[in-house]
Amino acid sequence: MKCPRSKTVCALIGLLSVISCADSCSGKINTMCEKSNEDSPRSDQPHIITIIADDLGWNDVSFHGHDQIPTPNIDALAANGVILNRYYVQPTCTPSRTALLTGRYPLRAGMQGIPLTTGERWGIPVDIPLFPGHLRNLGYTTRLLGKWHLGYYTVDHVPTQRGFDSFVGYYNGYIKYFDHTIRQDETNETGYDLHRDDRQKLTIERNKDYFTDFLTEEVEDVIKSHDASKPLYLQIAHLAPHSGEPEEPLEVWNVTEVNLTLGYIKDINRRKFAGMVTRLDNSVGRTIKALKNAGMLENSIIIFTTDNGAQTEGLHVNYGSNYPLRGLKFSMFDGGVRGVGCIYSPLIVNSSRVSNELMHITDWMPTLYSAAGGDVKVLGELDGVDQWPTLKYGLKSPRTSLLLHVDEKFKVAGAVMGKFKFLQGNQVNYTDFYGDSGDGDNYPPYSAASVVSSAAGQAISQISESVATPQQIISLRLKTKISCPPFQEYVNCTSRCLFDLSVDPCETVNLSEQHPKIVELMESYIEKYQDVLVQQSSGLYDRTSSPAKFNGAWMPWIKFNHNDESASLLEVPQTSSAGDIIMNLRSIRQL
Repeated sequence: MKCPRSKTVCALIGLLSVISCADSCSGKINTMCEKSNEDSPRSDQPHIITIIADDLGWNDVSFHGHDQIPTPNIDALAANGVILNRYYVQPTCTPSRTALLTGRYPLRAGMQGIPLTTGERWGIPVDIPLFPGHLRNLGYTTRLLGKWHLGYYTVDHVPTQRGFDSFVGYYNGYIKYFDHTIRQDETNETGYDLHRDDRQKLTIERNKDYFTDFLTEEVEDVIKSHDASKPLYLQIAHLAPHSGEPEEPLEVWNVTEVNLTLGYIKDINRRKFAGMVTRLDNSVGRTIKALKNAGMLENSIIIFTTDNGAQTEGLHVNYGSNYPLRGLKFSMFDGGVRGVGCIYSPLIVNSSRVSNELMHITDWMPTLYSAAGGDVKVLGELDGVDQWPTLKYGLKSPRTSLLLHVDEKFKVAGAVMGKFKFLQGNQVNYTDFYGDSGDGDNYPPYSAASVVSSAAGQAISQISESVATPQQIISLRLKTKISCPPFQEYVNCTSRCLFDLSVDPCETVNLSEQHPKIVELMESYIEKYQDVLVQQSSGLYDRTSSPAKFNGAWMPWIKFNHNDESASLLEVPQTSSAGDIIMNLRSIRQL
């Protein structure tokens, strides 16, 4: 057996010496010695693929121990990589995506709180550099497919002006799965929101394909057309399983097939949600297969993450499940912020394991930048920490605490420190909802063999000498399944709560009175971040953003000169009613 890439691995991201890598080739560490497709040249730097699910709950993937919704492709990534069992995200989508792309807590940019609304005059400040821009400085091609949701009121705020070389997706928080529109709740205006942009122009992409399938085809095209000798950063931000508009919130690609394959789920809404998730899982499998076919998988780092917990009740309910965790999207209970996450890469030495080390979504930027060969110091002041040695070798995490959230409007805050979690105030009413348990006598039993034979499982087996066995897959599921002691009712956290998550993962026993010194320490920890907080947006809809001005599409609508603080409406000539909208960025800046 030969290990043609061992020197590259050592020089690029290893902490081990060349001698250690040589030992791995002799069989001591099989995952370092993957099979090589020698027909195509490779980048010395790893390709980085970040897959983001939208509003996916803790109990909505089968690698967490329940049989209701099979996710064999996602499970294959998890079982052959590292399952992140103490991984935290933000309570909602805009803050989580801000944290991911800045490596900083959202409050530093005024991006905390309620997600951006359609037509809101707000976004990540353009003077804050984003992760794709940093990677471009390392020679990466950077592409975003799917959701943006970080502001688009000026052309300077859209993805292709914030570090991405290209963007195919939507600017707002969600769209309908087939017609790709979104309605502004305040005015009831509906606009088209699917774009195909590059760094020179913004273009509307018009079709009626089921969005998960459309996105997957775009992913396959990007991977197939990419020059594998150059490093790629590909961010795949799925719509699934976020709900659509209230009149038809759960859109599946084929109702008949969903009823046939998932008919054992009696609740029709949960069944439709499961159909959306299984289509997402299918997309993950096709993505991994495309990477393998392009000769890129053996030198890739693949992240799978949710942006927040499932919306089990209330506005935009999607019938996901955070069971048995307390809370839901928008809340700081673990059902809202304990993220579904895993990382897969042949570069990981200690794989097929569950990590209980503390990790936060802000950590991805320094972690992946480090894995790409960059010096994390050039990224400036971050809240995220470099977890690459932790993930690659199984070392102890440098993180011992994290800020969950601070919302100055709702007067709520939260933090984790060691095994303790502290909450101030209660942001939402639905504090005890977690969704379907996922247990049922009529559910098909979990099939580890299906994980091995999935598209992702097969692709991984073809480039790696060491893959997870069915026995390992079952063992990993048992390690991630959360069991909570019985309780009568949830404790009220309107004032403050302290939980010991090591024995109370479902946050039922308030220990704040028993541990006043720990409470004081946590309050001081939160206070230091309140001192640097930038006020969040008003959340108001700007009526001048009306899609009626842009042939029925949501587009940037403000001309903004960052030097003199002046702003005015863009005046872009309309095309014919059936035509596409093309904004030439150079022309707009000359208006």
